[in-house]
Amino acid sequence: MLLTPHTLVGIAIGASIPNPQIAVPLAFVMHFMGDMVPHWDFYTDTTIEQRQTGWRPIAVMADFGLGIATGTFFTLYALWIAGDASLALNIFLCGIAAVLPDALTAPVMFSKNPNFISKLLGKIQSALQFSAPVIFGLLTQILVSAFAFLLISSSIAL
Repeated sequence: MLLTPHTLVGIAIGASIPNPQIAVPLAFVMHFMGDMVPHWDFYTDTTIEQRQTGWRPIAVMADFGLGIATGTFFTLYALWIAGDASLALNIFLCGIAAVLPDALTAPVMFSKNPNFISKLLGKIQSALQFSAPVIFGLLTQILVSAFAFLLISSSIAL
């Protein structure tokens, strides 16, 4: 799954579950659940060489930037508009937790000698990945993102 839908799911969890001791681990675990949804991403059916060249690295950085912008927007909204520092912190932490598995497995995608944690998480994620053709795989992510956005907007009154 792309990073931005994972981020939105994490933000939705952070916005709707006020206890960070529950919300942050749940956001981390939901990453793996999200990978079980049929989806397409930039690395579906690619080699290491294809991952490191051409349009894919640029697309990943664009998705990464959009995820950061989304997380920043909702964190600052909670802090400055809603005036709730604990909500802002919860959204921030859950947004990070929701993409942390991909960040930790990045060495598997780009390196021939990844560390133990990266290899372990990479194996777990590979076992859970449910790849889909591009159109269907993007549609499922749009639906997940829309549901997450609805949950966010109902939780923090946008």
